[in-house]
Parts: sequence; C-alpha cells; structure tokens
Amino acid sequence: HNVGDMDLATVMVRAEGIGDGINDFLDNTVAFASWAQSKTRPNGTSGGMLGTTDSKTGHSTWIGVDMPLLLTEDGRWGIEWNKGSKYWRSVTYGEDTMAGSKIAARGTAWEVYYNQPLTKALHFNARYTHIKYDYTGSNGFFGTDGTPMSWSEVAQYSGMGMTADPVKEASDLRLSVSYRF
Repeated sequence: HNVGDMDLATVMVRAEGIGDGINDFLDNTVAFASWAQSKTRPNGTSGGMLGTTDSKTGHSTWIGVDMPLLLTEDGRWGIEWNKGSKYWRSVTYGEDTMAGSKIAARGTAWEVYYNQPLTKALHFNARYTHIKYDYTGSNGFFGTDGTPMSWSEVAQYSGMGMTADPVKEASDLRLSVSYRF
C-alpha cells in the first residue's frame, strides 16, 4: 500500500578523455562524479518511510575513473568510491554485489575492477567491492525495514532483546566471463 512519496535529484558529470592529445592513456581515460539527493514525504500511515512519519533528506556522492590497462591492448580497469548519508534512499535496488547495492549504501563503498575482451563476443571481468555501513537499512525498503540506526543504537537495542543482526561490512569478489551475441 501507499506509504508516501519520494523526491529524487541527481547531478552527474562525465569526462571522456582527460587532457587533449597529452598521451593515449589520458585521452582514453573516463572520469565521472555524481551527487544525488533523496527526500521522503511519508503520508503518516504504516510507520511511514525510513522508520518515521517525518520527512527526511539524504544524499550520496559517487566518483570514479575508468582507464586503459597498459599491460594489454584493449583491457580496462577502474576504481569507484561512493558515500551515502543516514537517510539516503537510492532510486534503484539493482544488486551490483551479492551483499546488495553499493550505490544504496548508507556508508562508504569502493570498488576496483578489470575488464578484458577475449574475443569480439567474449569478455572477462574481475571485480572486488567493499562496503562499510555507517547505518542499518541500506537495502531495506520503506517502513521499519529501512530505519537507519547507528551501530551504538544497534548495540543498545540488542541489549534490550532485539534479534536482528545487521551487517556492518561486506565484501564481494566476482570473476565472470560473458558472451555477447
């Protein structure tokens, strides 16, 4: 049922090529930065949104760079970092790791990856992602499941009989081969 509305805004900048004609490495490097904001507008029913009936604003920052790998002719590697605030709510729940969405994290996430074409249709990918949550509820939806609690609040409630065991940190190592037809 309807628990309220949410407003979202995102500003993203992407630069394809850093420097013009300086060298092949910089010319083929892609850098990006994104800042996003979410604002809940609960309608006051069913525990509201993010565990409250009050409107809350959250934000997320995401930066990264994708570069040629100098050891191979067409391989690429990259690094990304993002940070979400206490009341950040992502627009997508696309799971990019086995632990959940790094973009939805209320905390800090970083990722290092390597992509290598093997043939025109076959590609190899290696990726390591680490997420350190500052608050609970990053991958929860609205209502009480998405309530952000600090780790000191979790410890306090655990002493009072709370049975949930939220994740503080998660890592994901992924190796894959994909075929594009």
